[in-house]
Amino acid sequence: MKINSYESFAERYDWMTQKNPAREKFFGRLFKKYNISNVLDCACGTGVDLIMFYTFGYNAVGSDLSDAMLDQAKKNLAATGQKTPLKKVDFRELEKNYSTQFDAVVCLSNAINEIHEEREVNRALQSMKAVLRPGGILVFDQGQTDAMMKNPPKFAPVINNHDFSRLFVFEYSKDIMKVNIFDFIHTEQKCNFFTTSVDVAIANAVLILPEMAGLKTDILPVRILQADS
Repeated sequence: MKINSYESFAERYDWMTQKNPAREKFFGRLFKKYNISNVLDCACGTGVDLIMFYTFGYNAVGSDLSDAMLDQAKKNLAATGQKTPLKKVDFRELEKNYSTQFDAVVCLSNAINEIHEEREVNRALQSMKAVLRPGGILVFDQGQTDAMMKNPPKFAPVINNHDFSRLFVFEYSKDIMKVNIFDFIHTEQKCNFFTTSVDVAIANAVLILPEMAGLKTDILPVRILQADS
């Protein structure tokens, strides 16, 4: 799992972020259903989801492996007046860093697929399970759908406005998809160009390993997994 991809990207990461009422409604209903009061976002990135959980009234804690993303999360949280604990942690080693048993652990934005080896995915899931209370839930997203991968896209324009454009260009090699991210800044004052890339696994063992890790699948298409009660 590479983290250096985010070092030069973290400050621009949120430029495509928009409010998503459907996503907020989904988590609101889900957390109510499972009586969630505290949540660990173990791949919190720039903290956008932590802010959402905080506004819902939950006790939220964030961790990430990238210093740059955590620095940006601190800025985003400070801008909202939110004091959410943040820690640099590999989500394969959560149990070494947290003694709390959480009601929910979330691993979003396709972060789980940045691990490419099956044994390491299993290690991550076991680590997430270890910090869940009995009956707690783990939520992660897969990122690619079956329909998408039947005709894999070569590129995707993510955002294009007066000042900024972002283009994803995809390369495929066996079970890995390289996402090349091209950012174009085109304001009246300046013109600039940035690029970075992230490698993610395509439909990897994460689809079958949860059961092997002792987690019960509850809801699809977003993977909602429940620890044994």
